[in-house]
Amino acid sequence: MSETTKEEDLSKKPEEDTELSFDAVDLMLEGDLKSQINYSMIKGIAMALDEKSQILIKAEESFEPQEEETFAEVALPEIEAMGLAVTEGCVDFTKIRFWEACATAEVAWEESKDADGNVVSKIPYGNPLENPADGNRILANLKQISTWLGEVHSLHEKNGMGWVSPYGCPEDGQQAYDKRSKSINQLSHIINSIEKNFEA
Repeated sequence: MSETTKEEDLSKKPEEDTELSFDAVDLMLEGDLKSQINYSMIKGIAMALDEKSQILIKAEESFEPQEEETFAEVALPEIEAMGLAVTEGCVDFTKIRFWEACATAEVAWEESKDADGNVVSKIPYGNPLENPADGNRILANLKQISTWLGEVHSLHEKNGMGWVSPYGCPEDGQQAYDKRSKSINQLSHIINSIEKNFEA
């Protein structure tokens, strides 16, 4: 690519594209290395959880039921696996703070202008949001998993204990029901813990 072509490409880029992208939380954690490292790990967890959640969310959006089947019924193994990954996995989600699990601030820019009103510099800062947004979707995804598990549990109650057993065995079904009930309670505890954990 010639120098002239490079210059033309740069001139075509809108100003927004050349503006650096920041995470508002990273900005607010400037100077606190321990919290920055911790938050980077949480963003990695959030990305992994969201990747799997989005597969199920998109599948539910395009789901076309046959007869009276529901999405929760068809996706039962995947839904239960998501719940167990959260409640029995290697991450203690109860330690995640509210502001780490959703967007409580956005990046805003403080502008300095010259005498002619032209912007000469921009400094980013974290601007608190009145109503938190999904952000990295940890909290949103945990709530979605909880909703799905609740739907599966209701179906199990409606269809009888032998429903999830390949042999129609009520004892097998009861074990699955009890295990899922434990997951639902643990997930509810995790969500409540995050929502109440405002520590800086």
